[in-house]
Amino acid sequence: MNQNNPIFARIRGTPATRFCQNYQTMFRTNVTFVAGLFALLVLPFGLTAQQRFKAGLVAGVNASQINGDNTGGYNKLGLLGGLRVITVLSEKSDVSIELAYSQRGSKNDKSEPVDIRIDLNYIEVPVLYTYKDWLDESGDYYKVQALGGLAFSRLLKGTVEDSASPPKEITGDLRSNDLSLVLGVEFFFTKHWSLSGRWHSSLNKLATAEKSPTKIDLRGYFFTFRVNYIF
Repeated sequence: MNQNNPIFARIRGTPATRFCQNYQTMFRTNVTFVAGLFALLVLPFGLTAQQRFKAGLVAGVNASQINGDNTGGYNKLGLLGGLRVITVLSEKSDVSIELAYSQRGSKNDKSEPVDIRIDLNYIEVPVLYTYKDWLDESGDYYKVQALGGLAFSRLLKGTVEDSASPPKEITGDLRSNDLSLVLGVEFFFTKHWSLSGRWHSSLNKLATAEKSPTKIDLRGYFFTFRVNYIF
């Protein structure tokens, strides 16, 4: 690895060897974290004989912004995808837990003279309560579901870039953990397929004013629009 590579000079003056060691430690920590969450997701399948658990896949798009970064609007688009496990509480209520890869951040409006973008990659674990209504004529499923709960997320990587310079990593300047309030609605058009929309609002700060380049506390918000498949 070339320690004279200019990318290392941008990491706050840290020597290349120290940066690599810190990055490897962070990578191992995140892998351990994700593995533990995945085990938490698949563990309930030992009880599937009770017919109380369902599983599914999710994929969609996030539209996000960061309050305090001097940009406005949900202009930053990112991908979302992952797994979903549902525990049936009653005919009309469920509790679900998900494990998803989620791209967030912020991006200024195209009318601005300089294009500035913050890219944040997370592993996200929403835990949600769902209430169902509007029974289908077949009686097999409910068409509409309202949901709410909390989502815990772990930051994998954060970068900032503008049209005048290459990306710069800022992972170390941001909080590793995020806790968000989640509200949403889901519409099933068949027993297995659905479309959903959610709003996420971070309850904790992404960065405090001391570490923020704008000297203002940073806090994230985003909408997510998803396609869901339940097995």
